[in-house]
Amino acid sequence: MCEAKKITSIERQAKRSDRYSVFLDGEFAFGIHEDVLIKSGIAKGDLLNETQIEQIIEKETRRKAKEKSFRLLSVRARSRKELVDRLKMAKFSQPVIDSVLEDLEKLNLINDSDFAKIYARSRMVTRPAGEFLLRQELKQKGVSEKDVESGVEEAYREKSEQTLARELAVKRKKRLASVEETKAKKRMSDFLLRRGFSWDIVKDIIENWDNLSIETE
Repeated sequence: MCEAKKITSIERQAKRSDRYSVFLDGEFAFGIHEDVLIKSGIAKGDLLNETQIEQIIEKETRRKAKEKSFRLLSVRARSRKELVDRLKMAKFSQPVIDSVLEDLEKLNLINDSDFAKIYARSRMVTRPAGEFLLRQELKQKGVSEKDVESGVEEAYREKSEQTLARELAVKRKKRLASVEETKAKKRMSDFLLRRGFSWDIVKDIIENWDNLSIETE
């Protein structure tokens, strides 16, 4: 068993006032955040064995993973899978990821049911899509079937899928005003299908082309 090492110095880092460098037996050993320093309760003169050192470094690693999660969540809501994938990309271990996500779930900072609804509402405002595409996107984000259903329900709570498709078609038809009708219809159907609207909805819009108002709503 390795002998314990003595903390000979704990120095505040020049570039980060909230971080400290810990020196053991006169040599730099590791850097830690002020929060970890306080929680660990270590001080100059203490003896640390290998296990204690590993525990402190693990606390620092978890703090970094949680800090990264907070930054990601501050940009937008994310599903559990999205956070897992981003933390894995950042090279955090699975035990660290599991621990951090458990803490975030307790704080209700990640909740796939809420995420699905938030994502669906945002999608309909920023770039309206049909049910098929919305379902695919939520599934890709790791959302369960139950939460996918909640998201879809939320998406079309105020406006039906058909109403949204028609509104998009009205705007699109304005842009296609100078295009020959047959080509315009083809471009319209391709556009709506790419947005994930069902063929039945697209077919209805094309068949009622002349009734598709191009007046300003």
